[in-house]
Amino acid sequence: MKHLMLLLFLLFSVLLLKAQDTTGKKNRFAPPAVDTGKIRMPAGMPSALGGARATADTVKRGLSIKPSTIDFKLNSGQTGTAHVYIVNRLNKKKQFTLYLSDWVRDSLGAHVYTAPGSIDRSCARWVKLDRTFVEIDTGQTVDIPIKMQVPDSAGATGEMKWTMLFLETTEEQVVESASGLKTNVNNKVRVGVHLYQTPPSLTYKDVKILSFDRADTSARVCHIVCQNTGTVQLECTSYLELSNIVTGDKTKIDAPIFPLFPEQRRVVEFVIPDNVPKGKYSLIGVIDAGTDVPMEAAQEMIDI
Repeated sequence: MKHLMLLLFLLFSVLLLKAQDTTGKKNRFAPPAVDTGKIRMPAGMPSALGGARATADTVKRGLSIKPSTIDFKLNSGQTGTAHVYIVNRLNKKKQFTLYLSDWVRDSLGAHVYTAPGSIDRSCARWVKLDRTFVEIDTGQTVDIPIKMQVPDSAGATGEMKWTMLFLETTEEQVVESASGLKTNVNNKVRVGVHLYQTPPSLTYKDVKILSFDRADTSARVCHIVCQNTGTVQLECTSYLELSNIVTGDKTKIDAPIFPLFPEQRRVVEFVIPDNVPKGKYSLIGVIDAGTDVPMEAAQEMIDI
């Protein structure tokens, strides 16, 4: 009986050893294969399988110039340096000429350019460029430092000033006509970077409505004329609200957001839609320059 029990024990031990891994470790459950083609990677994260190649394939070709706006915010006597970056993702080398130009916005918001230093609020003479020409090879990023030095005088920081930095490229292209005549054409690509100097001591924000009326008694056109009466640039929104005196029906007309320099006047035009029924209306025009600026509103009674 003892011999039989010993034999069974040995047989059980042999079966147990065969069930074990040859390394002496127990077999582990193998996870199922992952279909990487169905994995959704977070935006901007390169694929773990594709690496740099997968990232490069998704980069759009073209030129990138950033930032579009620089505000130095310096006190009198201070010097500051900002940076403009040009990235060339084209398949050819590009060359840029750098220069300054003064500018103002007219009453409709269009830019009017003049020579640097020609307007009272120009800061062009305070801007120093360490180069006026730059060549950028394909795949290259170039850092262009922009230095501003504010004079050490109280008058230098009494008001906001500005200028524009232009980066312009000239590329010659041969154009052939139907008759076989070839002409050399210079294609210019120009990008402007807004340069502002807003002294930290200037904080007053205010906007006023100067007039609110219909542009024509027969047309459905209304104008709000407003002015920035503060000391810093404002970002304004404007809208028109019509309320029918009889029915109480209301119609709101929004205008695109627009910037407003100190002392600048702006004409905001509204066109009343044709689907607004004829009748007597209360017309409210609003200029909103943000939560920290008192809202301006004007009201008129009109017949449509």
